[in-house]
Amino acid sequence: MTSATPCVDGAVTIHPSLIVCDDCDAVHQHRPLAPGTVARCVRCGASLGRGHRLGAQGRLALTVAALIALAIGNGFDIVTLDLRGVHVEATLHQAIAHTWRNGERVVAALAAATALAFPLAMIVLRLWLLAPLAAGRRPAGFVPAMHALRWATRWSMVEVFLLGALIATVRSAGIASAVVGPGIFSYAVLTVLLAIEQAAGLRRLWRLGAELPR
Repeated sequence: MTSATPCVDGAVTIHPSLIVCDDCDAVHQHRPLAPGTVARCVRCGASLGRGHRLGAQGRLALTVAALIALAIGNGFDIVTLDLRGVHVEATLHQAIAHTWRNGERVVAALAAATALAFPLAMIVLRLWLLAPLAAGRRPAGFVPAMHALRWATRWSMVEVFLLGALIATVRSAGIASAVVGPGIFSYAVLTVLLAIEQAAGLRRLWRLGAELPR
């Protein structure tokens, strides 16, 4: 990420010319990256950033699409089960509530956090940052929001939830007729959108925030 240090008056100064490795804290000089190239830490080899064609407007469009996909994924059925004439349609909220009532509260809490809370937090933070950046100004609370986005991104595990849901659906097919619903397809789209966003990284957002006026 771009280096940010506190000033004497409590404000924060962003140093867009410096890049700090997230893994070993080594400091590097910023260099422009061509699209498709990757910068790596000379000490530990961790990725420092990627050259990407997406600008703030493109990333904002992806984030809005991710919000729509998340809303559809939570509003429509994840899976439909038919067992001996009993027809059951389950949304994500219903599945989490049923898991909680059955005593598996840790599993329910983890599912709610990784499939709903953290992805929603990440999308909201991106909207907070990208809408002003796309308009040509630095958003309020830029540095804390960037750090919060970095933290939320680490805990957003939509792809893990999607894989677990598909495995559970396949296993259920052995005892009942199981059909995946629109919610699963929406989460598949959400996984792709978030993967594209994460591949673009946060480096360019740091530089945009440093260069634009408040």
